[in-house]
Amino acid sequence: MALKKTIWSYCNKCSGPTKHDCLSEKIESHSEHSDGYEYEWSKTSRFIECRGCEEVTLRVDWWHSEYDASDETDFYPPRISRQAPKWHKLLPKDWQSMLREIYAALHANSRRLAMMGARTIVDMYMNETVGDIGGFAKKLNKLVTDGHLGRQDKEVLETALEAGHAASHRGHLPSSNEISHVMDIVENLLQKKALQRSAAELKKGTPSRTIITIEEK
Repeated sequence: MALKKTIWSYCNKCSGPTKHDCLSEKIESHSEHSDGYEYEWSKTSRFIECRGCEEVTLRVDWWHSEYDASDETDFYPPRISRQAPKWHKLLPKDWQSMLREIYAALHANSRRLAMMGARTIVDMYMNETVGDIGGFAKKLNKLVTDGHLGRQDKEVLETALEAGHAASHRGHLPSSNEISHVMDIVENLLQKKALQRSAAELKKGTPSRTIITIEEK
């Protein structure tokens, strides 16, 4: 019996590249003529199985003679580009729901929707922290004044909010790197809220000190 072909590929369940067995493979090759030129392209479809968790995925690789298509690979289901942090379950329920929608958009490569969602959850955080006192600029200034945000953090957060505004109102399509940077900023902001709740629960479960006084004879 012939050995199964083995390839390295990203696994959602294992959260990283793992060895996969190729269960089946189909290659479609095509050639076309246009304006006196001939070019070729191919589509290679493989059902692959992770050797670790045994998840089965359809992987489609593309090749084109006229340009480098080596990075054009589709996965079904789509690859999870970013995992939700474990601490997100410490956030308020409506924030958790919004985060799930953001990560679902990321997994579907819907970058505009993910950016809009990131801007929305930042607004939810600001309303919870300083109240609905006006526009984004006023809320950001209040966060700094009340000590919830440093001035450098404010500049970083303003950049993330502007990116979300551009996606919402100017049709901007953020790159994968841009959305990754914005999510870094948003997660860093929300983690502070999660850590506050975690610290409060830790404090409740920690026995208080017993102070022993020694009386002088």
